[in-house]
Amino acid sequence: MPESANFSNIYKFYDLINTVLTLGFDKSWRSKAANNLTGTSVLDLGSGTGAAFAQLTDYETTALDPDKKMLELNIFENKVLGTAEKLPFEDKSFDNIFCSFVWRNISDTDKALGEIYRVLKPGGKFVLLDMTRPKNSILKILHKIGSFKILHLIGLLTFNLKEYRFLYRSLDFYPQPENHLKMDNFININIERMGLFGFVYLAVFTK
Repeated sequence: MPESANFSNIYKFYDLINTVLTLGFDKSWRSKAANNLTGTSVLDLGSGTGAAFAQLTDYETTALDPDKKMLELNIFENKVLGTAEKLPFEDKSFDNIFCSFVWRNISDTDKALGEIYRVLKPGGKFVLLDMTRPKNSILKILHKIGSFKILHLIGLLTFNLKEYRFLYRSLDFYPQPENHLKMDNFININIERMGLFGFVYLAVFTK
């Protein structure tokens, strides 16, 4: 279980950092992830400042995040303060749950996955997009070096070294998604690697 994430000091820069770390492909990968959505309602889990607004604008979207400062900047109309481990919603509330670039910062993903299953409607989708490390050991080392330099440089420039060091370590909090993500009660899970070295993954769960 990773340490708790606190982005109150860097909430204005968090989306920019994801853009930098994904080499500018974060928006196109969010769009690809959103193509898996079904029905009309979506819970944007870890919505932050609303980076997925363009991809979810056609859905009845509820934005949930544990950081109040981020939610204050969030442009979704329906915003809820809360955590993935204890979702403040009734059973079978949503057709979809969408989570992009925050899963690695969740403290207890087993508990979160159970909560996600609970609030999803039968046949609903949990669409998970996040960064990890490449599978290949050599590429993994190269990725570690590159992400270390980028995040620590930004941390020094913005006087928030502690927070950006956390983001660097978060890439190693959990095993590779193929080993970490469990189907549990879901009837299906598909995992796809994307990006340079395969350091981004898209997982689609079906309830």
